[in-house]
Amino acid sequence: MRYFLSTPIYYVNDVPHVGHAYTTIAADALTRARRLRGQDVFFLTGTDEHGQNIERIARDKGISEQEHCDRIAEVFKQLWERLDIRYDRFIRTTEDLHRRGVLRLWSRLVQARAPDGTDAVYRGKYAGWYCPRCEAFKDEDELRQPGNVCPDHERPCEWTEEENFFFRLSSYAGWLRDAITSGRLRIDPEVRRNEVLSLVEQGLKDFSVSRARVKWGIPVPEQPDHVLYVWVDALSNYVTALGYADGDPLFGRYWQGGEGERLHLIGKDIIRFHCLYWPAILHAAGLLPPSREFVQGHITKNGRRLSKTTGNVIDPHALLERHGPDAVRYFLLREGVYGQDWDYTDAAFVTRFNADLANDLGNLVSRALTMVAKYCDAKVPRGAPAAGRSWPLEAVLARYEDLDFSGALADVMARVSVANQSIVNFEPWVAAKDPARRQELDAFLYELLEEVRLVAVLVSPVMPRAAGRIFAMLGTEGPGPADLAWGRLQPGRPLGQIEPLFPRIEKKDRIEKKEETPVTDASMPAGAQPAGDAPVEPRIDIAEFAKLDLRVAQIQSAEKIPGSKKLIRLQVDLGTETRQVVAGIADAYAPEALVGKKVALVANLKPAKLMGVESNGMVLAASVDGKAVLTAFDADVAPGTKIK
Repeated sequence: MRYFLSTPIYYVNDVPHVGHAYTTIAADALTRARRLRGQDVFFLTGTDEHGQNIERIARDKGISEQEHCDRIAEVFKQLWERLDIRYDRFIRTTEDLHRRGVLRLWSRLVQARAPDGTDAVYRGKYAGWYCPRCEAFKDEDELRQPGNVCPDHERPCEWTEEENFFFRLSSYAGWLRDAITSGRLRIDPEVRRNEVLSLVEQGLKDFSVSRARVKWGIPVPEQPDHVLYVWVDALSNYVTALGYADGDPLFGRYWQGGEGERLHLIGKDIIRFHCLYWPAILHAAGLLPPSREFVQGHITKNGRRLSKTTGNVIDPHALLERHGPDAVRYFLLREGVYGQDWDYTDAAFVTRFNADLANDLGNLVSRALTMVAKYCDAKVPRGAPAAGRSWPLEAVLARYEDLDFSGALADVMARVSVANQSIVNFEPWVAAKDPARRQELDAFLYELLEEVRLVAVLVSPVMPRAAGRIFAMLGTEGPGPADLAWGRLQPGRPLGQIEPLFPRIEKKDRIEKKEETPVTDASMPAGAQPAGDAPVEPRIDIAEFAKLDLRVAQIQSAEKIPGSKKLIRLQVDLGTETRQVVAGIADAYAPEALVGKKVALVANLKPAKLMGVESNGMVLAASVDGKAVLTAFDADVAPGTKIK
């Protein structure tokens, strides 16, 4: 059976955040689980690079739209590399392959007839409230009053009137209702399916598929001063990446052939576009719609919505720096039920890591292999016959395939607990003292090693590096479809080098030691303490405060300073000049994650040298649990703006 699997393509208005990572890790884990069963999977991800927001951001940075897109797309690729994401194709909507595919799809749409016999695409005038950040028109009942504020971006919408091309979505309501209720278009979880059906029942409105006011996009052939609506452009990536423009066999194999599954993993904020607009567009063009849409939930932190404005963020780069890719992948997929909202806390991460990975899995691997090294000369012992042995392999893999990652991992960890308890019950150290129990000991240790190997197979979709290390310690290779059977370890084969798998996170390890070099112009003033520990300083008058020249600065580049654990060299744009600033924030932010951020800078601080690098300013930040949290702005403020 063939499977096409995609994440949304991520908008390059900013660097990737934990929500992007969550979806992409889930897609990667699902791909790996299906391939364990020998299934044919094509995994697609990429970046959405057109639209009014990109025009604005590039203009503010003083660079071309393409240069901005190239920078951010590379940051996404680097993060996926660090997270061990193994996609088959990374599509960018500025690629020629994509542009040609979009234009081919458009040509079929403008020739199509809607179910009511009229043109599927027609010219019309639109007047309404438009959110530039959403790049979408909003109904008045969607907006918050007063001020016609977009609920997603918390900014006033603009009243816009223009002549556009429209897609006759209203005519496809019956077809969409039938596709969803029959299961031909499966939408999960059920609450999201019902939400989409409710939208259909409320009445679907035709939507604009071109923009006159935007220039950064794919021009409409019939009217080149218009560009195609960014959502029509972006959604098309799922077929353009398969070579739809050129009749590539990949398109027939994984999409139009009709075999297998065409699955999109999406967020609930883009459900209307994927579950209504996209299937109707494909149907109008004579192409198959997706067969399944799975809508993931949102992650909050400490009970609050993630927001750069408030500083309540989860930086995936910082998590990777502290814990590595396996732990990050495991926690995100184990802690919450995929498809439901859930809350992240640092304490939960440490608890889950220590309980599941260090105490249970790491302990099992260490105990099993150490005993084999001690009692069997570090070679796989001879085991009992495989007949009658059972392991819930298929049940666990089926959970993965149904996107029940948390359930699959819970099943595996339950088996780990049973294996750990079996050591306590059998007491190998006692059996080793009795020569008459030698065969019994060998059989037990072989069974224990097989338990370890099969655990490694089943955690490999989520923790590929850890699984690879376990296989190396077992002196074998894997995983693959053949490894799903019991008894694959060969007696007499030497073990590999045994090493700790997941050392515990101790409380004292969560806060790194301070740099020996005083960081007077880093993320906070020298001697500053975390919130709650520091007394309020004596008050000053406004004249003293006015001596500080605080400015908005935009980070253009960032790199770690060799030999330092905390220092990062920044080049920042102050509107009228570019400055070099050194900040002690490397333990909280990866350099690539800083590019494009706007920060508050003390601009009139005397130059100072830190580890031989001159710094011309001080980046302001709070300290939370010993980690820097940069200041942020709730509006798009130009570099160089004075902070009063």
